[in-house]
Amino acid sequence: MSENLVASTAHWTAAVRAKESERANSLFNDPWAAALAGEAGMAWIESRPAESVVPIVLRTRYFDDFLQRITHQNGIRQIVLLAAGLDTRSFRLSWPEQSRCFEVDQLPVLQHKDGILQSAGAQPACRRQTVAVDLTGPWSERLIESDFNPQQPSGWLLEGFLFYLANEHITRLLDEVTNLAAPGSWLGFDIVNSIALTSPLTRPWIEMQAKAGTPNGQTDPGKKCCGRGGPELYLCRGATTECSGSERQSVSENSVRVSSSSLVLVLVPRPRPRPRNSWQNRGRRTNGEDEHEAATHF
Repeated sequence: MSENLVASTAHWTAAVRAKESERANSLFNDPWAAALAGEAGMAWIESRPAESVVPIVLRTRYFDDFLQRITHQNGIRQIVLLAAGLDTRSFRLSWPEQSRCFEVDQLPVLQHKDGILQSAGAQPACRRQTVAVDLTGPWSERLIESDFNPQQPSGWLLEGFLFYLANEHITRLLDEVTNLAAPGSWLGFDIVNSIALTSPLTRPWIEMQAKAGTPNGQTDPGKKCCGRGGPELYLCRGATTECSGSERQSVSENSVRVSSSSLVLVLVPRPRPRPRNSWQNRGRRTNGEDEHEAATHF
């Protein structure tokens, strides 16, 4: 994984949030995004066609809603943002009392973000805990040492960075998350699949990333995930959606298509034998009879 590339994309993503926040009917508001993006990030966004960043806007709003739903409606009080980068959800979202957000990333990234947010007088809206660690090495013990409780349900977000990892790192990371996630936990992530690699809508982005040195420019990491303990649905880059039982009954057996502006997202179910403890199609981990009922429901 190229650290320079990942650092650049963190600034690009912040720039997308800043640009979206300027719109009168924006999907979210991030008052610190422009400062976090810096001159380089804002110069990058000004050179991009507006439609080219729509997937990042949609992805951001989708995962905003995902985190708000599992905390406000499902009682999750531990949120783990892996490779948090310049993410500001700990500050800009509304969190229930006693919510804790663990932001996991490398120390220089966290220090850079904290310096900018502190200068802006930003205050977290939850109990925020930074965990400085390199995710390509051992990291789970550091998270537990930071008061994460693996015996309690948790919510996990792996947004916008799996594409930059080699397949073996992705599967190892998902295995570690699964080991730390108690039954009743939720997982959200985005990843490319074979459709994203070949679709004319996403192919230019894939080629651009491959030239920049990303390891998955020509491979299908989503296929790898389906053979592990991870979710059985994987999707093309941009935004994600859930597939409920009623929705599945109204579409074809092999895919669910969701249109958003000019972007078409395709979710492809991969049936496989279900172990006793696993992640549901929606990304929730369950066990025992509840898991079996959910599996038949989907």
